[in-house]
Amino acid sequence: MRIHRVELAGGAALSVEETGEGPALLMLHAGVADRHMWDGQWDWLQRSFRVVRWDWRGFGDTPHVPGPFSYADDVLRVMDALGLPQATLMGCSFGGSVAIQVAAQHPERVERLVLVGSGLPGYEAANHPEVQRLFAEEEEARTTGDQERAMALMEQLWLVGPNRRADQVDASYLARARQLLARTDRPDNGATSLDRDWSALEMLHEIQIPVLAVVGEEDVPDIVQAAQVLAKALPKVRLERLEDAAHLPNLERPRAFDAILADWLAQTGRGAAEDSGGAILG
Repeated sequence: MRIHRVELAGGAALSVEETGEGPALLMLHAGVADRHMWDGQWDWLQRSFRVVRWDWRGFGDTPHVPGPFSYADDVLRVMDALGLPQATLMGCSFGGSVAIQVAAQHPERVERLVLVGSGLPGYEAANHPEVQRLFAEEEEARTTGDQERAMALMEQLWLVGPNRRADQVDASYLARARQLLARTDRPDNGATSLDRDWSALEMLHEIQIPVLAVVGEEDVPDIVQAAQVLAKALPKVRLERLEDAAHLPNLERPRAFDAILADWLAQTGRGAAEDSGGAILG
């Protein structure tokens, strides 16, 4: 594995991990995890791809620095630093939102998109009472300084899913997901994202590259609906729904997720993934 220090706007820096050879594939993690959410895919994708990952500003090993910044610009900085004119972007949740923004604003830099439980910039979520209650309770817990309660509510929403109980979820998956969630709660230190008000809704039809959208059926309803919006608006999209999975389906249902991903990669471009899929699926 190769480690690169990539300088960002505003004095921030990323420690970027890279391994493998072949077409570039960037792994953009969710807002309830860090780069290690992709550990299972990292191991087999490197056989056919040059895979790259890092922790976003404010997550894992990357602190925030004061001032305005753009997560989408950070992706481009990494690509430029590593000499990557184009890449496949695989983003989960918040990482998917950033991937969509990069593809819409810089189409020449993105070969394909893999959107996993993806957010959708500009999409207005529906009002699901139980989900809104959990969000409100989580916000109240943060406001009052009850971080333990806030993290427990985030676990229910994103790791378990609003319609399941923790005892209905695989214990080993949940233990690993809790470890990842614990690495997301970093202070913003006066940092301000410039991406916050950007909307993709009027530009989705312009994203002409192949897109794989994967969503867990036990995910937050707004995310499931966002996947359906993407499926209707994107010209070249394949939508896959995974049963018994919430917001991190690649972690909760890795064999099913990997089979879908390997098949789609093999069908949609350079870097055939047949060997990878065969190795992991037996």
